[in-house]
This record gives sequence, structure tokens and C-alpha cells, in this order.
Amino acid sequence: MSFICSLSGESPNEPVISAKTGRLYESRLLQKYLSENGQHEPQTTHALTPDDIIPVHSDPPTVKPRPPTLTSIPALLSTFQNEWDALVLETFSLKQQYHQVRQELSQALYQNDAACRVVARLMKERDEARQALATLQAQVAAVEPVAPVAAQPDTMEVDAVVDPAQQYYDTAAETAKTLSKGRVKREVPADLTSPEAWKTAAESSVISSLHSTTKPGITALDVDQSGSLLLTAGMDNHAEVYSRTTDTVVATLKGHTKRLTSALWLGGGGLDASIVTASADKSVRLWVSKPGNAAGWAKKNIVKHHNAEVVGLSLHPSGRYFASAASDGSWAVHSAESGDVVVSGTVDSQVAGIAYHPDGVFLGLGTVDGFAKILDIGQNQVLATLDVASGGEEKSVGGLHFSENGYYFATVTREEVAVWDLRKQKKVVAWTLADFEDGAAFVDAVFDRSGKYLAVATPGLVRLLRVKGWATMVDLACADTVASVGWIGHLSTAVAVACAENSVRVYEPAQ
Repeated sequence: MSFICSLSGESPNEPVISAKTGRLYESRLLQKYLSENGQHEPQTTHALTPDDIIPVHSDPPTVKPRPPTLTSIPALLSTFQNEWDALVLETFSLKQQYHQVRQELSQALYQNDAACRVVARLMKERDEARQALATLQAQVAAVEPVAPVAAQPDTMEVDAVVDPAQQYYDTAAETAKTLSKGRVKREVPADLTSPEAWKTAAESSVISSLHSTTKPGITALDVDQSGSLLLTAGMDNHAEVYSRTTDTVVATLKGHTKRLTSALWLGGGGLDASIVTASADKSVRLWVSKPGNAAGWAKKNIVKHHNAEVVGLSLHPSGRYFASAASDGSWAVHSAESGDVVVSGTVDSQVAGIAYHPDGVFLGLGTVDGFAKILDIGQNQVLATLDVASGGEEKSVGGLHFSENGYYFATVTREEVAVWDLRKQKKVVAWTLADFEDGAAFVDAVFDRSGKYLAVATPGLVRLLRVKGWATMVDLACADTVASVGWIGHLSTAVAVACAENSVRVYEPAQ
């Protein structure tokens, strides 16, 4: 039987066994190791005492020769043996240290990775907290201590702190009261374009080469009250103002990082009026006209209240506020002067469209699951839910528009356009794709300012209908792909049609 030393891997001359582990060692190697590294057995944490080292006696016993001198060959061999023993012990120690360093390196790499993950999570939480703080600051008025004014001996005046939300509620109530009274006595303008005139309507002009050709497409259109300025939102992340009078692009509003979903004139529009735009980049931007004689608009505020794509904008009848809605179900009311959020909330569905009621108290929201919800902003609750297309294949209610009479309400899905009576919460009339020649999809439905006419659009056709009897006045064929429709002027003298090919086509009755 042969024995192998656990340290040198060779047959020992003086074998000994550890009583703790039963391992075999060369006696001199083990003694050197214990003297250099403490009384612990190699590769273990066991303490070894002389009693724990058991010599192994071989038969017959080997007689060690007398110690030679260094001048003899046996002396040199003994020296070489000692050096070899030292080399074996050093190699063993290096292996142990190498293994220990590898373990320490692995632990350090693991700790570094864990630290990076913790830092990333903390940065995310910090960003979310900052965003929440910004939202809170936009929603809640900052209340500053008001110092008393120097008073007479028997009087004192204190400035009142104005709550923006309460100010909005008061304005909305006052506006609704005024408009509802005026609506009862409101008469149709005598010079409103007649249905007979609209039967002769045809394309009068084509405005081409709007927006960028690298990302073609107009997504929204708004016409100012004068009918001379057209505001378009594009797929190229820009908004453009076009003057029909000078046949030029007056200004290009750049800043959004993704496609625009909506653009609105504030205060009725005009070269000195403000503009608000919404985008898929989750932001709303307020633009004001440049001071002096400088043409164009400058960015005044970037509102990042929403956490998802902003799908639409709607102007409050007072002109002092506007509303925005995002696809995640959040909505907000903004000050038209500053763009700051004064009131906000959410609904329990994803939103695809938004529209203010003409009285300014209620807000209409179209959802992607096929419903139109009428929201009371003051009470922050849904007053009515209209089942527009919950059972259809194309459920998203992306188009909403209230008639000026206050009770007719148009909804648009890709498969149907319907008009609802809010008093009864029922459909009055509806059109399907089978009622239109191209039969592709519905893209828009808009009442005119008088509430007497309705424009319904598909990609290749715009149909103008008379509200009384819902009779068709004229079908306007479009050579381009229709994206949005707008009535021109308070007398409905023309219709502007924005198209996906970066063009706007204007249709007017024959003179």
C-alpha cells in the first residue's frame, strides 16, 4: 500500500495522520506548515496539537542515514529536498490565496451590481416624487402669508387669497348662467349660409405643402373666428398657422418631440391670440404671440401634468380656460393665461377624445372601450354614461362634439357616427359606413357654430347635413385622405378639410 501526502502529493518518508480529519501528511511538511501558519490543519479550521498527530510506522522501519555535509552528494540532495519542500508549501499557500481572492472578487462584483440596482430604483423613485410634486404644485394654489395693509386707526384691510379651483368653478357657473339664458332667446343669424346655397358647394382652393414631407400628415385643424387663419397640428411634431388672406404660412411652432394630437386657438384666434398644443410626448404647450411687431408665437409654458399621451384639447366657453385629456384616463382644466392646471381628475377608462359642453359646466370624454361619459367637473363625478359602441369591433370613441343648442351631442367611432339627445340620453340618429360611398371609416363629425349644420367625414368624403330632419345638403368628394374638418366663420360660409397628404382643402357655396 502507498501513501500520498495531502500537501505535496508525493509518498512521504515520515507519514503522519491527523486524528481530526484522518488526512495523511509528510511529518516535516506538516510541522513547517503549522509553525508558519498557526496551529490549524491545512484546508481546515481544526486546531492541531501534537497529540492529534499520529505517526505511521512502516514495516520494516527505514533507517535514516547520518546527516551528511554539504560537500557530499547526499548533502546536496538533502538541501534540494528542503528547497522542494519549501516550494511545495509556498505553492499550496498561493493556491489558497488565489481561491480566497476569487471569492472576494465575486462578492465585490455582486455587491456592486446590487448597489447599481438600488441606485437606479432610488433615481426612479426620486423622478416620480419630483413629478408628483410638480403636479401637486400645479393643482394646489400656493398660499402666501398676507401682511396687513397700513390702516387707519379704526380700520384694517387684508388681501383675500384666491383659490384657482374655486375661481374656475365661479367662472364656469357664471358663464353657464349667462349662456343658458341667452340660448333660450338666441336666434339664427339671418345671413347664415342657407341649405340651398350649400347644395352648390364645391372645392374653392387647395392649400398644399403644409408641414414636413419627412413625416407627412395633419392630425387636427382649428379655424379662428375670422375664418382667415388656419391652425394645423402635424405628424412632424409641429403646429403651423396659415393665413388665407396672404396665402402664406405665418408661423411654425416647434418644440414637441412627438406627433401632435390637437391644436387650439384661445380667445377666438388671431395674430395676437394665444395657441395651445397637445402631443403624444405627454405634454401640453402654451404659446403666446411675440410682443411688438414681431410675427409668430413664443413658448410660454410646458405643462407635463399627464403621464400618458395627451389625446385632445377643448376650449371652455368663457375663453379663460381649456381642458386636456390623456389616454390613461386623466383629465385637467388649465388656465388659458398661464397654462397651469387648476382642476384635475381621472376616470376609470382609457380616454380617446374630449369636448366641453357649450355651457362650460360639463365635460364629455370618449373612451376606448366604447362609451361616452358626461362629467360634472364641479362634483368630479360622471353624470351619464352613453353606450356608443361597446359591442362593436371598433370601440374607441375618438371624436366628440356638442351642438350649440346644448343637448345634441355627436360621437365618432370608425364604424359609426351618432347624434345623442342628452335630455333623454338616447340616440337621435346614426350613420354607418354603409351610408357612405367610400365606406372606409369615419374620421370626424363637427357641428357648426349655429348648431344648424353637421359635417360628417370619412377618408374620401365630407357630408354636410341639416340638423332639422338630418337631411343631406351636399357630399363633398376629397381627392386626399381626410383627417379633420372645421367650419369657417360664424355664418358657416365655408368648410376647411385637413388631409393626411399635408394639404387643406376649402369648400364654399357657389357665389
